[in-house]
Amino acid sequence: MAWKMSFDYDERNDVVTATFEDCILNNALDVARWRTEVESYLSRYPSKVDLLINLDGLVVKYTAGRVFGRERSEVLARYTLRSFRYGGDEMTKMFVSTSGTINGAAVNVYKTRDDALAALLADRKAEAEGRPSLAGKRAG
Repeated sequence: MAWKMSFDYDERNDVVTATFEDCILNNALDVARWRTEVESYLSRYPSKVDLLINLDGLVVKYTAGRVFGRERSEVLARYTLRSFRYGGDEMTKMFVSTSGTINGAAVNVYKTRDDALAALLADRKAEAEGRPSLAGKRAG
């Protein structure tokens, strides 16, 4: 299978969903490719977006983990208001969690898209009401 990613806009919920297929990050070159492609998609939106990230199909290997964490944090800060994740293998979820702690990026990992969307919408509502985020750190 070939490396593939897509970013689909959900107009009803005003959220973009990122989906990955066979995006295996083994080293810094893979991470650079990932960042370039993600930025090419997210830069098409006129402003920062709320983002749901399907971690299934995105595999971060130990050898790419540290670089991925730094790059992920920078991309999210630049292109997103808030980001919530779902799915994924244990290693990738560990790197997302660790990099979130180290770099101050949102972690917010849920089991399903529906769970992640519900958390994002609740966070958006809390912000609109002037209450603190219900899900922790925001992406940007």
